[in-house]
Amino acid sequence: MSKLNIVAIFTIKPEYHTEFQTEFKKIVEGSRQEEGCIQYDLNQDVKDPNTYVFIETWQSRQAIDIHNTQAHYKQFAKFAEGKVAKKTVHVMKQVI
Repeated sequence: MSKLNIVAIFTIKPEYHTEFQTEFKKIVEGSRQEEGCIQYDLNQDVKDPNTYVFIETWQSRQAIDIHNTQAHYKQFAKFAEGKVAKKTVHVMKQVI
């Protein structure tokens, strides 16, 4: 299977903005160290500072599945519970 991209958009609740900065750093640093990770970037919307976009590239679906079992991923998911106003996650394949 070819590499896959993930675009995950999080709009966090404003009262948790400061707390998320530490957690974002942990998830990005941990994910970038994973064997199947090609790219793992976090972007912030310039018009809405509470909206963040993860842009990830993984070697395979298996790499994503392994990522989802990692301690740093689970810690972030647990931390984010109840603190995210909106979340969408798209797993995508490159077409052109």
